[in-house]
Amino acid sequence: MAEAVREAVDENDGKRDLAVAVDGSWQKRGFSSKNGLVTVTSVDTGKVIDVEVFSKRICPNKTKHLQNCKRNFEGYSGKMEVAGALSIFQRSQSLYNVRYTKYLGDGDSKAFTSIVENKVYGDHCSVEKLECIGHVMKRMGHVFDA
Repeated sequence: MAEAVREAVDENDGKRDLAVAVDGSWQKRGFSSKNGLVTVTSVDTGKVIDVEVFSKRICPNKTKHLQNCKRNFEGYSGKMEVAGALSIFQRSQSLYNVRYTKYLGDGDSKAFTSIVENKVYGDHCSVEKLECIGHVMKRMGHVFDA
């Protein structure tokens, strides 16, 4: 993924403030999935820059808890996207020396709001929300389907 970040910076004329697409996915539909992930993809290259994987798996054998436990998330599955996006944004500077200053999301998550509220890059650098016309049209279409 470090190579994907280098390519994104090169594509962005060497600037380290990148536009990214953020999305979450789950093992099964609805908010009952025990496993999920969040990806951050460069808008310029289409390559995955970072990923966060979550599991709510409960250990079947409590005596071997530390060796077998894969649980790294508690709460309802819909919050995985929020937690993952926040974590990925918070580590972008220390991991890759980049900031994700333009956020393209699908609009069905509170992840962007969480990133803004937590001021991941401090008071002097804001994250701008980009709107995907496909998702805007999808939401507008639902309004007029009635």
